[in-house]
Amino acid sequence: MDFLGVSTSLTGRTWVGPSGPLLRSTEAMVQSTALPQALCATLARLDVPSDEAEAYLSPQLRNLMPDPQSLCDMQKASARLIAAINSGEKIAIFADYDVDGATSAALICLWLRHFGCTPTLYVPDRIDEGYGPNTAAMQNLA
Repeated sequence: MDFLGVSTSLTGRTWVGPSGPLLRSTEAMVQSTALPQALCATLARLDVPSDEAEAYLSPQLRNLMPDPQSLCDMQKASARLIAAINSGEKIAIFADYDVDGATSAALICLWLRHFGCTPTLYVPDRIDEGYGPNTAAMQNLA
């Protein structure tokens, strides 16, 4: 099938142009997004829906992360934390010693201080306690 009057490449390989459905998807995206046709053709070939084209072209980290409420028991944990904040209970942050763990713990501590809490920060000893929650650490926190 010829495309733009071309049926073969310089090396003699058969030229295969875009299919009818792809051309229709491209044109529909051009009309709904006002993006250039060549860009819409590429997005259509990648199966990017028209209504997601802008987000695909300008990704935001917050749109790429899962909804925290989708994590197992997150609603229970959130409700428990809010109850602890409202009743003035002591709150401990069990942190980690690597960069993401330390950063997360710092952010949570700042957030809790915003609500008038004074959280206890606990970072387990890497050598003696290893990685993650453990009985000795929970006894120390108690």
